[in-house]
Amino acid sequence: MPVSALISVLARSLLAGEQVVDDVHTRTARTLGRPWRWLRPLAHRYVEAFAGRTRPRHREVVRFLLSDPGFERARRKYGHELSIAEWLAEPQRMQPVSTAQGWDLPVIESVGDLAAWLSLGPGELEWFADLKGLGYKLRKTKLQHYRYLVQAFRWRSPD
Repeated sequence: MPVSALISVLARSLLAGEQVVDDVHTRTARTLGRPWRWLRPLAHRYVEAFAGRTRPRHREVVRFLLSDPGFERARRKYGHELSIAEWLAEPQRMQPVSTAQGWDLPVIESVGDLAAWLSLGPGELEWFADLKGLGYKLRKTKLQHYRYLVQAFRWRSPD
């Protein structure tokens, strides 16, 4: 199996569920078919690297794996033994940053939940998100979903 495919699948495994060490370790062990000794330390480093933030993007996790010295050592030592035993099909669940935990908003854990809350279909939500960057690239007003206006603000003392 090409290294890039292994890293991509492992990144998806890291992203698939709760971002806590035990869960990350369990998912990666399932993905690789056994609980390699180096997986728990990797799970610790991963959770620490992305703690307190919104869930990282797949490409950020791939970059993390490629730059992690412990993972690089494991790849060099066990690369010929590493393979994907199970592709995790669980969807990524959205998780708010800790600051947003107390906000009076419904629990939104998936793209479908967000679309329903906004009374949109998933296709409409994707269109508004402009995943292809058409609004930016083409500059056609029909595709520009947002307008930006910079306003100056001058603070005045209540005195």
